[in-house]
Amino acid sequence: MADPAGFLYSLAQALSVMALYPAGHPSRERAVDAAFQHVESLAAGERRPFTFLEDDVVYGRDRLRDMKGWDYASKLVGAGIQRLEFERAVTRDEFDEILIELFARLNPAPADTSERRQMRSLGIA
Repeated sequence: MADPAGFLYSLAQALSVMALYPAGHPSRERAVDAAFQHVESLAAGERRPFTFLEDDVVYGRDRLRDMKGWDYASKLVGAGIQRLEFERAVTRDEFDEILIELFARLNPAPADTSERRQMRSLGIA
């Protein structure tokens, strides 16, 4: 049976682990595999979108009460991600690419410090 809240928790776990370990690391691969298993169980049922609000998560038309105040909802909204929908079944590799994209949006890379120094006027000639 599909567990939308379980998927979201495993998604957050995978994104958190991605900040700690590079691709191919066993801990990262286990976290991605766990989230992917949830995606597969969701795909086996009726495909419904996740909608993220500042303090709530909606799955299809149902508000997920267990997800009230889930911190990743506000993080996703802050990164410009208000909706997540799987229109078709995805492969493990495709899911990994989705996670990489989500991670990149949630954690934008800072500009290179040498680039910032060149772009910033220090008032020194």
